[in-house]
Amino acid sequence: MYAEPRRFADCEEMEARQEEWDFVEHNRQRFEKEQLQVRDYAGARELLGRLHPRRGRLLEIGSSCGFQLDAFRAQGWDVFGVEPDKNAARYAVDKLGIPTVVSTIERAGIQDESVDVVIMLHVIEHVPDPVGTLREIFRVLKPGGHLLLETPRYDTLMYRIAGRRERSLSCDGHIYFFTTESLRKAYARAGFELEKSEYVGRSLTLDRLAYNVGVMAKSVAVQRRIAALSQRFALSRFKVSINVRDMQRVTLQKPSLSALSQSYGPSLHVTAPTNPAERVASAGHR
Repeated sequence: MYAEPRRFADCEEMEARQEEWDFVEHNRQRFEKEQLQVRDYAGARELLGRLHPRRGRLLEIGSSCGFQLDAFRAQGWDVFGVEPDKNAARYAVDKLGIPTVVSTIERAGIQDESVDVVIMLHVIEHVPDPVGTLREIFRVLKPGGHLLLETPRYDTLMYRIAGRRERSLSCDGHIYFFTTESLRKAYARAGFELEKSEYVGRSLTLDRLAYNVGVMAKSVAVQRRIAALSQRFALSRFKVSINVRDMQRVTLQKPSLSALSQSYGPSLHVTAPTNPAERVASAGHR
């Protein structure tokens, strides 16, 4: 499924934006949300640590203010980010000391097979060519390297109940909407193999939860009333974790040279699939 009409991909708009502002003041709710949700990936950090006991070089695509990378760095990873929003990237560099390229992954100039792990959390639904982005990640990963990918899913009870009111359908910038199967087809076309798949939830403050209810209501009046109540009762102080299995998290591997040689012979040259005609199977979303 995909959004229609679609004016632009927001990652491209961010990259072209010239205005500068204080990210914390301009995006307070998002800033607090990203800080809080670092705890949701403790299990993913543990898994990647087991897969790469010597750690290595780790890239986050859509690294924003750098909170996730800071948590990985604390566990011994050599981290850097790619983030098209220069205001978020400036916070990561100035406040956390996280090396960050202000760009999309396609234009970041990262060398072939130079990264051990890539993480991309709630980004693939924003990009104009999901399979193309996955192929670019395949290119920069070392053989045997891993990609941690998370995105909303739409083969869910929540989607069946809410339909067009489902929250993620109304989020600004979401242009592709994956089921478990369509995501599998996308990463398989890029050359990845599945290491682990799980359905997850997330942590959020009560004011963010209330905001999501307003989005689903599709009513400006309701949204304003909810915002006023959130401010009055300081709902941002209260934190909850919710899992309605509406998000999918997959850990993927770029096959190692030894694994491919065993399957196809020692003369195999490893590259990502490059047929431009291949695209995610999609049905128009109206």
